[in-house]
Amino acid sequence: MTILETKERKVSPTISKICMLMSATCMGIVGLFVTFLGNYEVYTIVLLRGIFGALFLSIFLIKSRSFSKEFLKESFRFHWKALFISGLVYPFVIYFYFFTIVSYGYAIAAFLLYTSGIFVIIFIIVTRMNKVSKITIMSFILAIIGVAIIMEFWNGLILTLGLITGILSGLALGIFVFYKKIIYNKRNNIRMELKAKGDFDTFLAFFHVLFLIIVFLPFGFFDLLNLTFFDVIIAILLGLISTALGFALYNVGIKNDDGGNIIILSYIEPIVATILTVLVLRTLSIFTIIGGVLILIANIIVLKYSNRYK
Repeated sequence: MTILETKERKVSPTISKICMLMSATCMGIVGLFVTFLGNYEVYTIVLLRGIFGALFLSIFLIKSRSFSKEFLKESFRFHWKALFISGLVYPFVIYFYFFTIVSYGYAIAAFLLYTSGIFVIIFIIVTRMNKVSKITIMSFILAIIGVAIIMEFWNGLILTLGLITGILSGLALGIFVFYKKIIYNKRNNIRMELKAKGDFDTFLAFFHVLFLIIVFLPFGFFDLLNLTFFDVIIAILLGLISTALGFALYNVGIKNDDGGNIIILSYIEPIVATILTVLVLRTLSIFTIIGGVLILIANIIVLKYSNRYK
């Protein structure tokens, strides 16, 4: 997740921190649900997240009256292009992420997903959206070193499929985050023109989750007919805990974040994934920890520096 959401209706710093920690935990245990649904193809698991995630997010939207014609019309009028591009990219983020979870476990998948920060920097440099500082470039190099260590390049594992999909998840998330940044930058510039009432943060999450259904329903439809009662319960928890609640808690947590001190708590997500790797999968390389730490440090440096000098 990224520091892109609006910050209206602030809550107390303590509540913000608790919500961010809970959000990171909800997101961090997603691999556990993927493991429980391991008898199905990855695209079916992604589809299940889309179905039940959209279901619970729609409840939040109904409660906040965010399905009004005026709100939807306004949202699409100002952001239709970036909405659809980010929507088309999001299914690839989740598919590559889940594929890496299945191939290499929770920790490596989560750390490689966080390489998205590297790709966002590249996109910003190419498009000249913002000025890139020397410390940002240094963080970029640090993150690349972290990826190389995770991949244990000295053993010739660079071209392993699971590692490639892990990096692709980071690339896709980088594109996704980049277009979310475009959306929120525009909302900030036109905030005086925004009249319709609605929860745009939750709407954005709902809109992107819908694309999981649109893209993967043709592939996983028949698997839905074979779901057991246990599978349905796990799928419900996947949609509720690691999708709807994760997004909702994140949105509450970010409301009081002015200097990046709270958003940093979201980086506990890969730490939770690492703990689960040890407890559930009982496999964890020291190189995964070292490389993951370097990636997180790189992200934190960029976050703190950009908030200090923006």
